[in-house]
Amino acid sequence: MAHRFDPVVQTVVLAAGAGTRLGGEAGVPKPLVTIGGVPLIAHALRHAAASGCNEAVVVIGFEGARVRAAVEAIGSPLRIRFVETADPSAPNGHSLLAAEPIAAARFFLQMVDHMFEQAVLPRLVASPWSAGEAGRVLIDRAPDGLDLADATKVRVDGARVVAIGKAVVPWDAIDAGCFALTHAVFPALRAVADSGARTVSSAMRQLVDRAALFAVEVGRVRWVDVDTPRDRADAERLLAVD
Repeated sequence: MAHRFDPVVQTVVLAAGAGTRLGGEAGVPKPLVTIGGVPLIAHALRHAAASGCNEAVVVIGFEGARVRAAVEAIGSPLRIRFVETADPSAPNGHSLLAAEPIAAARFFLQMVDHMFEQAVLPRLVASPWSAGEAGRVLIDRAPDGLDLADATKVRVDGARVVAIGKAVVPWDAIDAGCFALTHAVFPALRAVADSGARTVSSAMRQLVDRAALFAVEVGRVRWVDVDTPRDRADAERLLAVD
């Protein structure tokens, strides 16, 4: 049975990282690394606004005060709410947990370093959700130019995700770093064993075990996960083509 929900109008943007793999100017937090002269966080907020969001929860950490000031100076049309993760060096699942108290019943999740040539978040909520769905992940079946060794792989059975992680073999697609989630993700994060890294992917594996994570295809939309200087150059080219 399919269930309809109110539109998703809130996004959570994970923006706590230092971006040490990117190189460049020392001490610049990753959300403030520029692509086309615009900080990554501004690109993420534009994506959310173009997707119909009216609120963004920005999770800050490394150089948090600096990132907050920069976001406030952007003048985004979104209502911005900030939360701070206790340890910016901890895996990104800790950043997501920090947003739990103010997360909407359903919300988008964005990684600050993922850039897309057009708004793709609406694809995640274009169809009604079934009773068993706790989350949806955007996937790319034909990744181009990505570092596949470092990418998070996804195996699917129809629309249902049956495996997710960097070591998944065989795989059908790459996790494109955008999600639509319910609050079920938070107990899933807390359920990750103490011996495991509390990452977003580890929470997704908990949802997979419950047959509650589903996939939506990004199609032919180009995107870049900006982790290295090469990725940054690819993102610059993506903007130049636009």
